[in-house]
Amino acid sequence: MVVVQERETAAVRSTPTGMSVAAGWALMIGAALLAAGLFSPAELPARTLLMCVAAGAYAAVVTDLRAVVAVTGLGMATFVGFLAHRFGDLTGGGDAWSYAVVIAFAATLGAGYRWLRSIASVTD
Repeated sequence: MVVVQERETAAVRSTPTGMSVAAGWALMIGAALLAAGLFSPAELPARTLLMCVAAGAYAAVVTDLRAVVAVTGLGMATFVGFLAHRFGDLTGGGDAWSYAVVIAFAATLGAGYRWLRSIASVTD
């Protein structure tokens, strides 16, 4: 009986936070590369939309909120530093940070969707 209980608890363990952050970071880098390849630097709303979709989808899937916050912050910095400005400049002029706030909002919506889905699965 003890062996069965240990196997059940091992199956319930979640992914370590570091692994979730690494996977999310790879997703956000891929989204940034795709946005840079598809849209010109003048098309910031389109680049923002692609980053928002990636951040929201990641937040809707991953249960670890620490990983979601870390990946969202890194995605916002990547957007401002490399998609809105050049060469990683996070202090340049323009409204890049106002676009980055939309990325955080998309991640919040994704986490809210995941939370509502978990409530619905518990009540069923």
